[in-house]
Amino acid sequence: MTIKYTRWLRSYVGHQRILQVRACAFVRNEEGAILLCRRADVMLWDVPGGTIALDEVPAHGMAREVAEETGLHLEAERLIGVYGGHDFQWTYPNGDQAQILTIFFRARIASGTLTPTGHENVGTGFFLPDQLPPLVPRTRRMLTDALAERLEASFDR
Repeated sequence: MTIKYTRWLRSYVGHQRILQVRACAFVRNEEGAILLCRRADVMLWDVPGGTIALDEVPAHGMAREVAEETGLHLEAERLIGVYGGHDFQWTYPNGDQAQILTIFFRARIASGTLTPTGHENVGTGFFLPDQLPPLVPRTRRMLTDALAERLEASFDR
């Protein structure tokens, strides 16, 4: 039986801030549009991904989360950046607080069809970089780094 780690941890700490490791993807289609998901909790758009499980390799967690959210199966190509700090503090609508450490991958679509699934998002779509919808604030910085196409991963020094 697999334990739901965050749920288990919350049973001890309640709404207190916890560290969550999130793996997410920067994906573009043939036209160069960026895959985004509209979050059900705040109705803003974000890159697809989510919290990785205990013992899960981050690139595998990213692929699993994106498949769950979009129906697309991805392959990680390279690391874009690792993000944390004040801008990555989050309070969920139920009051749960998190300090998010985000591992951001550039990925390509290996298979699948864009089919929104799950309960965490209310929409998915591809958007051109100059026509982005309202974003979760932390996402803009991540997309700026992804679009810069640097050879080295981005991180705060």
